[in-house]
Amino acid sequence: MVIDSTMPKSTFIRLSLLLFFQNKFLYIYLVVCGLITAYALSTGNYGLLFVAWVPYVAYLALGIITTLRKSSAEDQPFLLPTRYTFQKKAITTKTRLGEGNFNWDEFIQWRTLADCYILLHRDNFVLAIPQASVPKKEVADFETMLNEKIGKD
Repeated sequence: MVIDSTMPKSTFIRLSLLLFFQNKFLYIYLVVCGLITAYALSTGNYGLLFVAWVPYVAYLALGIITTLRKSSAEDQPFLLPTRYTFQKKAITTKTRLGEGNFNWDEFIQWRTLADCYILLHRDNFVLAIPQASVPKKEVADFETMLNEKIGKD
């Protein structure tokens, strides 16, 4: 199966922000901030609020700024026309910048998010294929192939 795709910039931004806000460490740190806040308020040591919340807000701002900056880059692979070739043992991606080959067993799960098929690689990056790029008559076959080769989360 071959899928030719170009991801719209708005989809890239939405997908990037959704993935950023699904980072479990973001929420672990949020819990830590909550505990520090409770302690600071109960002891009257308000300086701890800066220690907890300034890095958290900076991390959030950095994530949003990075996403917006990447969406403006002309050479961002997700925004380039891409050909995905799904073979028996591997997936090949090809853009004007180069080609990538990935064995099926390198992917740990797939799901849909932001109108895209997200294939999560074991090295913590994703292949994102807009759902609109998969011809309607091939959607069932495509999802069956993903379930057989990767498995859904």
